[in-house]
Amino acid sequence: MKKIIYFTLFIFSAGILFNSCEKDLLDKTPQDAISDPDFWKTEGDLELYLNALYNIFPQWGGDGSAPSPDLGTDIIIESQEWWGGSYTRQLDGTITVPASGGGWNWGNVRRVNYFLENADRVKEGNLIEHYIGEGYFFRAWVYFDLLRKFGDLPIVTKVLNVGDEALYGSRRPRSEVVDFILDDLDMAISKMKYASDVGPGRLNKDAATLLKARVCLYEGTWEKYHAGTVFAGSTNGSDYLQMAADAAMEVINQGNYSLYTTGNTDQDYYDMFVQLDLSSNPEVILWKQYAADSYTESVGNSMWNHPNTQGMTHGMTKNYLCKDGLPIAVSPLFVGDDSLSVIEINRDTRLDNTIMVPGELDYVSLTGDSSFYEVPYMVRCPTGYALQKWRTTWLEPERNGRTWFIPYIYMRYAEALLIYAEAKAELGTLTQADVDMTINKLRDRVGMPHLILGSITPDPDWPDYGYPLPDYLYEIRRERVVELFGEGFRFDDLMRWRAHSLFVGKRPIGTMYTDDIKAVY
Repeated sequence: MKKIIYFTLFIFSAGILFNSCEKDLLDKTPQDAISDPDFWKTEGDLELYLNALYNIFPQWGGDGSAPSPDLGTDIIIESQEWWGGSYTRQLDGTITVPASGGGWNWGNVRRVNYFLENADRVKEGNLIEHYIGEGYFFRAWVYFDLLRKFGDLPIVTKVLNVGDEALYGSRRPRSEVVDFILDDLDMAISKMKYASDVGPGRLNKDAATLLKARVCLYEGTWEKYHAGTVFAGSTNGSDYLQMAADAAMEVINQGNYSLYTTGNTDQDYYDMFVQLDLSSNPEVILWKQYAADSYTESVGNSMWNHPNTQGMTHGMTKNYLCKDGLPIAVSPLFVGDDSLSVIEINRDTRLDNTIMVPGELDYVSLTGDSSFYEVPYMVRCPTGYALQKWRTTWLEPERNGRTWFIPYIYMRYAEALLIYAEAKAELGTLTQADVDMTINKLRDRVGMPHLILGSITPDPDWPDYGYPLPDYLYEIRRERVVELFGEGFRFDDLMRWRAHSLFVGKRPIGTMYTDDIKAVY
């Protein structure tokens, strides 16, 4: 049965006849709002309209307890007390499709189409083309979100009204939808300016190029790993994978961004996520800044502060290599993971930068006194591996009026490196030069040994995706989940890789319930 694309239409009626004076009154332009006849006059009107569309992007919850974007996957589990404590139901196959709603919402498509239909009414300004490019970016973003939820979709390029046949239009094949998204992104790239010309926090050409790489990697791997299933696309994915590599390389070669590093391999990864102003951070391509005078609740420290309501799974901790670059199953440096007090010893610094262990600084009070982490608050941290990515320690969380705000990062340069490496690996064209330019740059930041093709030590605990992979692809996927942990990529990765074997019929576990934890509870 075909679905109808719904949008809101307000109809006002009255059972009386108006005289001419009353009609003249109703025809007047409202004095307290911008009406369409008064709009679409200046470049500023375009910017004003687009600013509202920026709310399409995800954001932290304003109550100070927003969950991680990766919550409910195989790497982060929420507290049963606070969030229900289970996998995202779509992953375990128990979701019930509702009779209506369920994400089948086309309001944002209509909003963007309305902008694109009217933007050319503005005739003068230096940023008109850039703003129109932003419109194409937003339509691509919204359609990519719908594609990931539903696959085949109707393609709507104009504002629809009651009676339009397109309201009942058929869904187009997913590959056709992807090509439509890529056409929009190519249009955006051709029109948009670089960040240096439009300022921080605004969409730019590199953001559009990176989104193109993201879309192509998603669809390329989706079509490769879903071949022969009812969810297959129309290709083997190789063309999309090549486009992913090309777009990622364009971001790399453009030279506008680089990895954030000060040379402090123990701290740089953590520090990148607790900076309040990312405008000068060389790695961040697109981000949302929270202003203290615009919010009444913290969207920073208390969201992640101990005790938080989410925990890394034990399975995720096993992804972090030892300092010698070897997996924990074979490295002589591994001292165990039965206790929180030893799990970070001799491990990739990103583990230490991501979870809390006893003895670490918890926060500094308003009087300058330091408080140190002791044991996990198990009622609220279900796995015992409390998260500290994005968690500030500068201020005591409950006594400073909630006035600190952590930005939301939507795109960063590290993703471009990971996309390029994975796309090349999936194509079977990965070289050591490619690895050195991507994966090994990420490892350099945290002081980890390089990945060397042809010299990869097999890991007895490599994930069972339901199919075998080349050793280098196991390691690239490892690097991706470690580097991008908690940033909202995991669900999509599991879907595009057709990786249901990782979690179907399996129960995630946490840390050992050791004596020091028992002593508290």
